[in-house]
Amino acid sequence: MACLVVLAGGAPRAETLSVSGGKIGSIDAWLGPTGYFLDLDQAARLYGAQLYWSRVSGGLRLSLRGRSLRLTLGGKTARLDGKTAALDAAVLLRSSRAFAPLSFFEAEAFSDWAGADTSFDPEAKRLSVAWRATVGRIRWAAHEDYTRLVAELGPRAPFHASPRGTGGLEISFPYGHIASAGEVRVKDRFLASYALSQGARAAKLVVRFRRPGLQWRTTELDGPRRLVLDIAADLPPDVPPEPASPPLAPLPLRAAPPRPGHRRPRIVIDAGHGGKDPGATGVRGTQEKDITLRAALDLEKLLKRDGRFEVLMTRTDDRFVALSDRSKLANESGADLFVSLHCNASGSSGNHGFEVYSMSEKASDPAAQELADRENASVALEGSSREDVQAQLLLLEMGKTENINESAVLAALIARDLDHRRIAIHDNGVKQAGFYVLRGTHAPAILFEMAYLTNRKDEAKLRGSRFRRKLMAGVFAGIKDYAGRRGWL
Repeated sequence: MACLVVLAGGAPRAETLSVSGGKIGSIDAWLGPTGYFLDLDQAARLYGAQLYWSRVSGGLRLSLRGRSLRLTLGGKTARLDGKTAALDAAVLLRSSRAFAPLSFFEAEAFSDWAGADTSFDPEAKRLSVAWRATVGRIRWAAHEDYTRLVAELGPRAPFHASPRGTGGLEISFPYGHIASAGEVRVKDRFLASYALSQGARAAKLVVRFRRPGLQWRTTELDGPRRLVLDIAADLPPDVPPEPASPPLAPLPLRAAPPRPGHRRPRIVIDAGHGGKDPGATGVRGTQEKDITLRAALDLEKLLKRDGRFEVLMTRTDDRFVALSDRSKLANESGADLFVSLHCNASGSSGNHGFEVYSMSEKASDPAAQELADRENASVALEGSSREDVQAQLLLLEMGKTENINESAVLAALIARDLDHRRIAIHDNGVKQAGFYVLRGTHAPAILFEMAYLTNRKDEAKLRGSRFRRKLMAGVFAGIKDYAGRRGWL
């Protein structure tokens, strides 16, 4: 027969705690001299588990997707998948219900078992559950004959891929949790878009192809664990297991830590070109260096007005600043984000619209590579030889890999927020290329090509202050979204 266990030093009292982030909105608790105890049956439902109770032996077992947690009435230890953890107080029996100390649910051993971090605010009497991501960041890369999409996975994240007609597929992650939801439009020759969403019982990745009838294949790789999706018109039998690009960073399973000293996020705004480097020239003689400076000052104003950001500028007037000095300013100031503003140019006057670039060792398409070569040509004005630049790039590459994925996330959020504002400008999508100014920056960094100066309509828009302010409002919104997801605000 199960024993009756009561709190020493005085009778406990029943309370109800509110819950945020859990599977239920509140939970019954007892409060006594040693702290709060949670109803185990409700606690199991809170984390999506099931409770099994032997009232003869007093044994309790929580089952969560194949994982087991065992407790005993009156006992002060727990067995989590065979590993023993100590409890601060014994498991209680009150009113025919079992209660375990709240401190156990806050402990690292339980957090690892449940895949969620739990915290308690005693003043608000609120329990907060923050689910650890099992489906992490997503990146993609275009190759000569196929496009590869990679999703980082936690160690306990099963997945199942199934076609959605002939124009895409859906990948389901049962009981999975995502770091952030959203859709990214790619506009690659094989991949049109992908969207990650969170459901009650599964996370879902929906992939849409550029055209119907393309072939696809999924592969699981380790070190770190990740899902690889290859898409092609005619998928070759032997696709390289790893693309020629930097390795993925390990999947972050926790929320971003608080900023050191709780300082504000530091944003460096880079107005492209300047001084003896005019950049592109428009049909009406508009110079890129002038447009980028005006836009940079508009973005600075928005960030400072918000009050939650520190802002640094690589230039505030018409002066030449070497690409390496722009990166150096960001690195020495401890920048959290780097945003470089530019205007595009093309031999075809029909090309128009904006593009958001993140760093990659391999350009997403030939046009992206051509643009990177043109922007990188500014190093010739610095008096550096090609050999000097290549040597610097090799050194910089060593410390760059951890920021590449974050840069892609920032680029996608900015492009999405620009699109949501329905600004009268064509969206050419998110792309990647080896820009020197991004490559030298030790922080998430993007390069924004606002529009084409070689297109008459785009040039006219860029000359207008109202249009530039709308563009910068979209960039500002993307920065805020990114900072919020990182827990900086």
